[in-house]
Amino acid sequence: MTAAAFGDYSVLVIEDEPFTRMVLSKMLGTLGFKAVHQAQDGTSGLDAVRGHTPDIILCDVEMEPMDGLGFLKALRGSGNARDVSLPVVFMTNRADEGRMAEARALGAGAFLVKPATPDNLRQTLAAHLG
Repeated sequence: MTAAAFGDYSVLVIEDEPFTRMVLSKMLGTLGFKAVHQAQDGTSGLDAVRGHTPDIILCDVEMEPMDGLGFLKALRGSGNARDVSLPVVFMTNRADEGRMAEARALGAGAFLVKPATPDNLRQTLAAHLG
């Protein structure tokens, strides 16, 4: 998928580290997304989903007060049909099997090991945006 192909899509970045959130947002902008929205934790991420209706979500796993797994559980349990199928890509420093299995059971689409690069972002997001 080329940068122009991402121009039809918006993305939400949920990341508690401001610097990492900024770097990811800049990379996504460079990839050509029509809109890049940001949230600092799972709670503000849920608000951002309601306010911006993103096409895909990049979500950190380890955050406070609501972590990525809590966010995904709340999103999938919202009762909104769109939230059940919204692609969520988890980002983590630790790709331990237990956490990944729990995330998959909740409906996570993919995992990116931090730090993300423009290449692995493009490949992962293209795979989930069709």
